[in-house]
Amino acid sequence: MKTIEIEPYDPEERTWSEPEPATSFRTIDGLPIYLCDKRDLVHACEGADIHPDVRVYWTLCGKDASNDLVYLAKDEAITCPLCQELARVANDP
Repeated sequence: MKTIEIEPYDPEERTWSEPEPATSFRTIDGLPIYLCDKRDLVHACEGADIHPDVRVYWTLCGKDASNDLVYLAKDEAITCPLCQELARVANDP
């Protein structure tokens, strides 16, 4: 059996780097992001680039949104009641 030695913790020495928080967005090239679910509810979406090659999306009401199911539209009507309310609140001054 091999023993692994652990170095003593030094709070002054930074041993890892905290990732920068990803900036979220609700539009791409000026067009809003949407998702239509299995019940035909249209959700407003938000996204973030969490790595140079990785973009994730979620609905305003908190559901994960698959990259291959989100779409851009100019005048889509949001039919999810919670997404409607959260989008309205976000747009109020």
